[in-house]
Amino acid sequence: MFHVKKNNVYLGLIIGLFFPLFGFSLVYGIFDLMVSSGMMDEAATGLRSQRMRTMTLIGICTNIYWIRKLNQPYTGQSLRGVVIGTMLLSLGWFILYYSELYATDY
Repeated sequence: MFHVKKNNVYLGLIIGLFFPLFGFSLVYGIFDLMVSSGMMDEAATGLRSQRMRTMTLIGICTNIYWIRKLNQPYTGQSLRGVVIGTMLLSLGWFILYYSELYATDY
């Protein structure tokens, strides 16, 4: 039978890449529920919109839970995988939204 070692960089990388997608989906659902109930104004939800940028960043921040949970003895390799996944997603977020973050036209 296939056995997964719990202190594994690849397991941490899977966690570090999967849970931000789950967190993004959760935040997107909450925002959609708030818009449909009238608690929040409807806004553009394109890839370059400010709301999408915020939801994506909140999704990436869900890895904070795993970083805190895996910051204990004998889980260093899994922690390393989660941090690598978080850094890759953060770099992608920064590259995607660089022009909006550092727009020089006022």
